[in-house]
Order: sequence, then structure tokens, then C-alpha cells
Amino acid sequence: MAKSLTIAKVSNHIPEDLAFSILSKLPLKSLKRFGCVSKTWSLLFQIPNFMSKFRNNFISIPHSYYNDTSILLHEVVYNDAKTQVYFSLHSLFGERFENRLKLDFPNPFQQEDPGFNILRSGSITGILCLFQHNELVLWNPTTDEFKVIPPSSAESVPPHWDVNMLLHGFGYDHVSDDYKIIRHVCFFEITDQNRLPSDVQWEDVWSSQTYYEPLWEIYSLRCNSWRKIDVDIPINWEISSQVQLFMDGICHCCTSCKNNGEHEHFLVSFDLTNEVSFATHIPLDIDANENFLGELGVKESWIKLFVIGPLPYIEYPIGGGKNGHIFFRKKDGGSVYFDLITQMIVELGGVEGAHYSRVIIYKENLVSIGGINH
Repeated sequence: MAKSLTIAKVSNHIPEDLAFSILSKLPLKSLKRFGCVSKTWSLLFQIPNFMSKFRNNFISIPHSYYNDTSILLHEVVYNDAKTQVYFSLHSLFGERFENRLKLDFPNPFQQEDPGFNILRSGSITGILCLFQHNELVLWNPTTDEFKVIPPSSAESVPPHWDVNMLLHGFGYDHVSDDYKIIRHVCFFEITDQNRLPSDVQWEDVWSSQTYYEPLWEIYSLRCNSWRKIDVDIPINWEISSQVQLFMDGICHCCTSCKNNGEHEHFLVSFDLTNEVSFATHIPLDIDANENFLGELGVKESWIKLFVIGPLPYIEYPIGGGKNGHIFFRKKDGGSVYFDLITQMIVELGGVEGAHYSRVIIYKENLVSIGGINH
């Protein structure tokens, strides 16, 4: 008699641990989409076991952006009398960043002030965007090549007007193979007679009926020029310059604005290729020592990944690094980093009493800044 074939039923049940292990490796957008599969999956971010796996994978999964990168520490220190300022830029390396190499910086700015700031978008294919007041310079520390950015026509105003620039971001447009800078330009009339240039008469100022509307501009390195763009981006001069990031062709910046008397916080994103902007609401209860992950454009997508502290002698974060490192400024002006994996705080040393500190991820590149102009 022929043997009968027995077809075993294969269970479609996936053990919870295995499901959590698979789901914890997915990006946030996919997890949100799979929330409709079951009630358990819709509540994943409320399950401690899953969140522990998700956080560990979020830190440990390598990102090509961080390959062969180093850390730059930019510090500003005043003397005791606060009459002189000292600017320094160091490359940090070693297992615990215990070694530092000072980077020499020839001053390309027109003003005698030796200081400079680095746009917090960070290093874009090895190029940094430096600024001093309204002057801008692109610098490749690897090749020591500079590119002085020309002024725009918006800066040509009468001498009794001040022009203030707020840099939103610096990044690379891979479609047009071009480096771009976006900024907000605002105009303020000088009302203090003592601040007027010697060749300007106070009577002429009051007889002037000129008014200048604020505007947005974008600079193209390929064209070596600025042009006005029509975008509606919420702006806050105190906040917008504090947190900036460039990733995957988009410049991001944190800002806030008033709506019905209450402050609303946003992550404003600008696509350098399409030159369009969009804003993502940020929860009001976000703290500087907490780390959140969200989906761009979706207010309800924010989830809390980490809570750091309390750290009594830590003031505020000054940058992020690879391998789960977050850098902080101490209350005495020194710097430390917090390892999200080991939960340990490591001293960086450096200059105590620094007025300002900022950490930037830098990736060496031999690209020529001037070579793109053709």
C-alpha cells in the first residue's frame, strides 16, 4: 500500500521575541506603517523590551556617513578682563579622544578680528562653512583651500541701514553637483545718530522713506552668486542659529514662532535640490538632555529614545559623534562626552572657562572648492 503523504500544517505564528528582534532593526517610517498589523505592534514604542532592542540597534548599526570621520572641537575663550578673545580649532582622536591636534587657520576675513564661527551644519564632503559677522568663507582643512563668498545685492543698502544675516544651512546638491548656502536677510534702520557714518547727515536719514522687506537667499558655488528664493519658513533669531544639520540633501534647523500667543517649536527642513521647505512640529516638552526620533513632516511621529541624566555639572549638548557619543559643555566651560552604550561620562579636557564650545563631525576630502566653478 502506498504510503500516504502527511502534510503538516505550518504555524504562521512568530514568537514575540523573534518579531521584536526583526522589527527593532527597521526604520521608524516602516514601524509606523506596520502598526496596523496588530494592537501589540501599534504599541511597540510603549513596550520597554522592544524599546531597549530598538535603541541598541539604532546606535550600533553603522552608517556610511560616519566612515573615516574625526571630531573637531571649536572653542572660544576670553581673557580674565574679557578684552581679548582666543579662538581654537582642534582635531580629536584616540579611543577616548585623548589626543588633539591644533589646526592652523589663516584668517581670510577682511576684518582684523581673528575670530570666526563654524556653521553648525558641519562638514559637507570635507568642506566647512565659516562666518564672521556677514562675511562667509568655505574652507577645506585637508587641502587648506579657501573660497570667499561674494556679497549679495541685498547687502547694498544706504549707510543708515544695518543688514543682518541668519544662516539656515550649508549642504551639497547631488543632482546639480553644487554646494549651496541658504540664509535669511533682515534689515534694521539705524536710529542712533552716533552710529551713523561720518558722511551721513541725520536730517537725510529722517527724510528717507525707504523700507526693506526681509527675504531668503540661496548661494550656489557653481554660479558663485546669490539669488532670492520664495519660501515661507518660520524664523526665530535666537533659536534658529543653535541647532542645524545637513543630511541626505536636506538642511534642517530648529526654530520657533508665536501662534495665538503661544510658542510653537519646529524642525524646519529645506530641500536643496527642489528648493522647497517643510516644517515638522516638535513637542513642547522636549528637553535638551533627551533624544527623540521622528518622521519628517509628521508631528505625531516623535518617540523618546533616550533620557540622559540628571547630570548636575553639565550645561547643554554641543554636538553628536559616531558610536553613540553625545558631547556636552560643562558648567566650568570644559567638555565631556556621554556614551549612550556604556552610560559613562568621559572628560575631554581642553580649556576650562571656554565661553563657547562646539563639536563637529569632520570627514577628510581632497575635493577642490574652486574646482567646481566652471
